[in-house]
Amino acid sequence: MVALVHEDSPALRRMAVFDVVVNNADRKGDHILAMPDGHRHGVDHGLTFHRGHKLRTVLWGWLGDALTTDERDSIDRVSEGLHGELGRNLADLLSAEEIASLAARCARLRLAGRFPAPSGEMSAVPWPLF
Repeated sequence: MVALVHEDSPALRRMAVFDVVVNNADRKGDHILAMPDGHRHGVDHGLTFHRGHKLRTVLWGWLGDALTTDERDSIDRVSEGLHGELGRNLADLLSAEEIASLAARCARLRLAGRFPAPSGEMSAVPWPLF
């Protein structure tokens, strides 16, 4: 038996916003490393930034919750950064379509102002969960 427990922490909320923005397709429970000081590190296996919707995560605990001012500001920094150094650095790593999709995800999330619900035909969580 597997029991999933939702940790309602600022660190995981930030990670959940990040996962929506980068379109993380593989946020499993063991891809979150808990540090003794409360910080959380996310492990990425390169299943991000796809131009098509691929979001699959175990971090659905804030579904429909309004984004905080800090979260909205973070999304704005990414959006603005795509027109500067961040965009130039990503251009070496991602296709123009992937960068355009990243910008569109930021704009949709910012406009909605809320954590999104799962969508599409694909499972909303990766398997196995851990």
